[in-house]
Amino acid sequence: MAPAPAAPRPSPLAAYLVAATLALAGLAFHLSPWGKDASLRLLDAGFGTLRALSPKQAPDDILVVGLDDGGAVAPEVDPAGPVLRKLPEVLARVARGRPRAIVLDTPLPRASLDGEVPGFDDALATALSVAQAAAPLAIGIRVDARREVIPIHDPLLRGIDTRALAFTLLPRDEDGVVRRTVPGLPTQQGSWPTIAGWVCEVLDGRCEPGLVDYALGPAYRYVPARRLLDIRDDEALARLFKGRVVFVASVAGPGDRVPQPVSLSGWEPPGAEPAAVLAHAQAVRTLLHGAPVRETPLPAMLLAIAATALVALVAAPVAPAVAVLVAGGTVAGALLALRLGWFVPLAAPLATLLAAFVASLVLGRRPASPPNPVREPGS
Repeated sequence: MAPAPAAPRPSPLAAYLVAATLALAGLAFHLSPWGKDASLRLLDAGFGTLRALSPKQAPDDILVVGLDDGGAVAPEVDPAGPVLRKLPEVLARVARGRPRAIVLDTPLPRASLDGEVPGFDDALATALSVAQAAAPLAIGIRVDARREVIPIHDPLLRGIDTRALAFTLLPRDEDGVVRRTVPGLPTQQGSWPTIAGWVCEVLDGRCEPGLVDYALGPAYRYVPARRLLDIRDDEALARLFKGRVVFVASVAGPGDRVPQPVSLSGWEPPGAEPAAVLAHAQAVRTLLHGAPVRETPLPAMLLAIAATALVALVAAPVAPAVAVLVAGGTVAGALLALRLGWFVPLAAPLATLLAAFVASLVLGRRPASPPNPVREPGS
């Protein structure tokens, strides 16, 4: 009985067409919102992996002074509140420590509080002037829901250079996570600096927009205001603050938290929404001690996607091993690139690789069998 004929195998041309189709589909996915969102989540995982394996070195020269107070009450009960009441003395103590720069990232009153706290306006205005005399001082300005600047009570800023004002806005991606830094924001008066841009310009950093390097440097230390107010010795204050960029901010309120790729808090367990001041601090660290992470150009990404699509041409028996090797090499290469300051969006190459692996199995490509010898008559 004659053997059944073997099932026809796809031609090499068909396999190449499949690989080309997968490459084009991978490119479309890379450019789509879904691909970008998936790549950003993989970027977050990459930062976490680098921090776990080998964090990039940077000086521990940024410190957070927290203004939070468990005894705070509603503004209608106490318009000043314990945070503002202690602010003048906190600023005075920080200034005595001879910091490199001071960043005040807490809302200042829109109107006088002398009615609730006699002499408060003069005390805070004096403390701000003392702080600016001791070191470059940035005062955060906020915007409301209509994107209008929330004013600060003018007498508080007497003697303060208006160039000390800087936006506290943090740029967020579509998923709400803060991954980027911008030196300034457009206004009717031209570009106005953000906190990171202001510190970078004053301290001569690399003031470029880009991705914040969340793999850079150690976790941040935190000094509660109540502990700071117990320190009266100038030498002890200098040990804390001398030569450092000091952020004076609230960290515990619901409005003081933003999603970030990783938590760099050195005073609390990791969470999905660390203190917003950490995003400012890490942007400053990136601009002063590193450089913003750059995204891989589109032509390079097209090559990477096309390379993973070629797995569709691999013979089916070895396709699993080849796919694992390519996947491991792709992830390892992306981590190395991230450590060197380049963001390689991984979602499209990995998705294309998976599709190419499945296509290889479906195509069933195997090495061609040698032809059967022709039998001579009578042999």
